[in-house]
Amino acid sequence: MRHRIAVTTDREPFGARVAPSKGMRDRGPLVRSGRRPRIAVAVRPCAAAASLVLSSCSGAGSIGPGSGTDSGGGGAGNSSGTNSGSGSGSNGSGGASSGAGGTDAGGMSDSIGSSGSSAGSAGGSGSSSGSGAGGSGASGSGSSGAPDGGASCGGSVLGGGPTAATTMHLDIGAHDPSMIWDGTRYYLFATGGTLGVRSSTNLQNWSGAGNVLNSVPGWVAAATNATDLWAPDISYFNGSFHVYYAGSTFGSNNSVIGLSTTKTLQSPNWIDQGLVLQSKTSDNFNAIDPNVSFDQNCTPWLAFGSFWSGIKLRKLDSATGKLATDDTTLYSLAARPKNGGAIEASSIVSHNGYYYLFASFDACCKGVNSTYNTNVGRATKITGPYTNKAGTDMMQGGADQLLASSGRYIGPGGGTAWKDGNTYLYVYHYYDGQDNGNAKLQIRPINFDANDWVTLGNPLFP
Repeated sequence: MRHRIAVTTDREPFGARVAPSKGMRDRGPLVRSGRRPRIAVAVRPCAAAASLVLSSCSGAGSIGPGSGTDSGGGGAGNSSGTNSGSGSGSNGSGGASSGAGGTDAGGMSDSIGSSGSSAGSAGGSGSSSGSGAGGSGASGSGSSGAPDGGASCGGSVLGGGPTAATTMHLDIGAHDPSMIWDGTRYYLFATGGTLGVRSSTNLQNWSGAGNVLNSVPGWVAAATNATDLWAPDISYFNGSFHVYYAGSTFGSNNSVIGLSTTKTLQSPNWIDQGLVLQSKTSDNFNAIDPNVSFDQNCTPWLAFGSFWSGIKLRKLDSATGKLATDDTTLYSLAARPKNGGAIEASSIVSHNGYYYLFASFDACCKGVNSTYNTNVGRATKITGPYTNKAGTDMMQGGADQLLASSGRYIGPGGGTAWKDGNTYLYVYHYYDGQDNGNAKLQIRPINFDANDWVTLGNPLFP
């Protein structure tokens, strides 16, 4: 049975989008026009709904395909390239605002214990995006025996949440998702508007939890002419939650990465910390798609990049969240010199002495015509070099494919690999071939084989 809701926030809309792509994806055959459509988010069931999904509700204003106008609760039309018809859909009127963060109020304890992380058995690997319940445990051990980077720092110190699977299809709208467990609830962040937030206790039922920002910061607009914010990444260190976000315009590397922080997600007081990193048209990289990971000393690092010369890495100062001054090297991790530079959406996790770099290849944001696919390589140092199983350097395009289009699940990518307590998860979006190419959330357990190479289990919900 498919449950349906529309989702709104009390501020700027956010969530799923099928829109012109970021970075260099606007050049050549991938040129697209129009604004990035947006979706508004709050829980308002069309009927008695048991779980959160985004689907077409009468008068609810969920995502509308192609051109036209959404009515009711304020959804978004898709205006993505050749998939958009004659124009972009206009936003409907805003719906009712939602409560923030459910019933769990108050600050976060200094000593938050592990909260019910699920072990389970390992799910299947490969590029299939079919249905089925995946396992959530990490299996296999390598010869190094080294501790995981970030095992006692970052979000791991908050424990892990439940990862129960269901065979019911869920239509949860999201693009470029990032997620964290704060000790009591999951929080989901995604591209669009001023970075709306959703929360859940079980990964299946979600409610609106406000926005990271009230408006696009003036310094972002002045530097880039950006009208909305992209690809937020949530992390936890130095006693605060950190959301790194990107501001840019289509087809340009005149881009910025900013930072907003709060001590708690349950009753947040978001403070914009301003500029972290900027790229200009004279640079050979693009400062978007930020992701924080940790080395074995619990030092945070910022991976980022889209097209141009690929994925980059900078060391962060854990006290400020800004760029470190004791190491100013711009490390190059991955590129696709023979494929038009089509790489982005990077994230890094570590396991058993290895660092694993996840990245999306090819074209996002074209609805059913998207060609995104998810790939991985590994290294023994967070700064690289990263290679695939055959030993090909990721700087030369080497990688092992984990996900590709299959059936209704088109263009899987734009995701974040992260450690949820003792469980590794990959949260990403796909474009639904049975719903006009709308972008939706999917989550898979990350497992490791006997040789410590990544496999992905089946999705927690199909």
